[in-house]
Amino acid sequence: MPTSAAEPDRWKLVLSYLPLLGFVPLFFGNPSREVRWHARNGLLFTFAFGAILAAATLAGLFVQSLSCLYGMGVFVACIVYVIVVILAIVKALQGQRLVIRGLSRYADRG
Repeated sequence: MPTSAAEPDRWKLVLSYLPLLGFVPLFFGNPSREVRWHARNGLLFTFAFGAILAAATLAGLFVQSLSCLYGMGVFVACIVYVIVVILAIVKALQGQRLVIRGLSRYADRG
């Protein structure tokens, strides 16, 4: 892998990890194999985060004893999400991949 991303692909790599903007590099233009991987990885991470938030919301609604922990749990999850997204963007711009355990293997498919 190269030490840094090609100049035209840099903005595509950044968009890959921003929530729901990962579709832009996939469907517009002719993305390289590396950009497609990062876009799929970013979208998988965003959807997994959304699923965790949906499950936490349902747990907070239906299990009243957990509802007091909901706000704190969502806050911590959002902080972790932002940190991972920033780290993934930095690594992508350096020409590396941030492998997210359990998710990134699906980014290789397709």
